[in-house]
Amino acid sequence: MTATLDTRRSARRGRAAVLVVAILSVAIVLYAVPAYLVPDADSRVGIREDVPFHLPFLVVHAATAGIALLVGPFQFFGSIRSGHPKVHRVLGRVYLLAGVLPGSLSGIVVALLTTAGPIALATFVFLDVFWCYSALRAYRAVRARDFASHRRWMLRNFAGTFAAVTLRVYLGLFIAVQLPLLDSVYGGDFEPLFDLAYTAAIVASVALNLAFMEIHLRRKAVRGTLEAD
Repeated sequence: MTATLDTRRSARRGRAAVLVVAILSVAIVLYAVPAYLVPDADSRVGIREDVPFHLPFLVVHAATAGIALLVGPFQFFGSIRSGHPKVHRVLGRVYLLAGVLPGSLSGIVVALLTTAGPIALATFVFLDVFWCYSALRAYRAVRARDFASHRRWMLRNFAGTFAAVTLRVYLGLFIAVQLPLLDSVYGGDFEPLFDLAYTAAIVASVALNLAFMEIHLRRKAVRGTLEAD
């Protein structure tokens, strides 16, 4: 009886978490992606003026990553996955082929051209490579009908996708934490304060998202082993 109640509570928490993730993902897509798709996008982000294809690749990356972030959360709704498997498969193809694959490949180019410094460059390249690799592992698993492995790799993959959300959360937090130091440490200059907050937010969003998901998957594996015993 206790085990049944714990399972139900865990399922409710899981549904609530997926719903929150979906809301945040859609909100970030609506807030952030349009800024990259307008003609003056180069005035909103750091663009390498000496590289004419930087802006087009950035636009492709923003649009396709936006598709992944918009579609991804709905892959984890149990009502869609079990009740409408055809819809689940179609959304999966859109997520991988129109979102993650072009988003990660264009993202590598954008990362190599970033004006945010070497730490941001290395972190973004790592994220894009992991994003593509985990998608391929998830695809190979589902083709082999190894659905448990497919789900694990899709969760890891979406943890990378969701970095677009947590990056902005951490950015706001790291800016707010430093604001009292604006005059004493930065001499009233907001730009270096922002640059440090942005770099820290990039690293935190990737490292903490992937670490959280790996811990979550290992805890689930341990619980499954204990329940089997």
